[in-house]
Amino acid sequence: MTGWTLRLRQPPALRVDLRGVTPAALAGADVERVCVAHANAMVPLAEFFAVSARSDTALVLEGDLRRFDRVGWQMDGGVLIVDGSAGDYAGAGLRGGELRVCGNVGALAACEMTGGHLVIEGDVGNFAAAALPGSMDGMRGGTLIVKGSAGERFGDRMRRGTAVVFGDAGDFLASRLVAGTIALGGRCGAHPGYGMRRGSVVFAGPWPVVPPTFAASRAPVSVFWQLLARDLAQHGGVFATLPARRIERALGDLAADGKGELIAVL
Repeated sequence: MTGWTLRLRQPPALRVDLRGVTPAALAGADVERVCVAHANAMVPLAEFFAVSARSDTALVLEGDLRRFDRVGWQMDGGVLIVDGSAGDYAGAGLRGGELRVCGNVGALAACEMTGGHLVIEGDVGNFAAAALPGSMDGMRGGTLIVKGSAGERFGDRMRRGTAVVFGDAGDFLASRLVAGTIALGGRCGAHPGYGMRRGSVVFAGPWPVVPPTFAASRAPVSVFWQLLARDLAQHGGVFATLPARRIERALGDLAADGKGELIAVL
């Protein structure tokens, strides 16, 4: 299996849909002739990229790909690296393998992700790790790491998996969360946990304004916290010291008969 480097020649005039451009799909293919959607036309990759073979099996996309959407769409294995920024839906439907974006990504990143490992070195837009439009379930598995900040509605309807944000997050963090774990290293916007049903949201940074529909809990959870804290500590940074720190918890969202928890790390 041969890897490929696709180096952007120049930014396209309109948005490009990169679904189907994955390590497995390009293995053994005539890469330059593989077509992608550019507006309402199907255009060969060679129109946008200079293609060269690699000595490893990775697929590397080089350049400013902010007009390229669905990078890693439903990828199920292999390694895909974007040496730059990417557009909307980055890693949406990811099933396996590793996707790494060295810059920022647009809206709806990691939506309905079910497995694999997605690392974004920069910021993500709104509705990351959420549900695709018209769907009821958001992220369903895997691990999402955001080294920068996140927009609004991060983790909306998330059902399973772990999502870690080192920077800040916008309003409605973990809105309608069904299950899973979200950890935030920076500041949080308004209304965290709105409509939350289950799951855990860990605030390693400043404790946000807790909605009035959450109730403080004094129940001992030291064993659970040590397991969760050690798992999150593996990501380093502000999360590295979590096992040695105390916590406070608020349960809710009681307005939605929820049993989730907001965890403040002291």
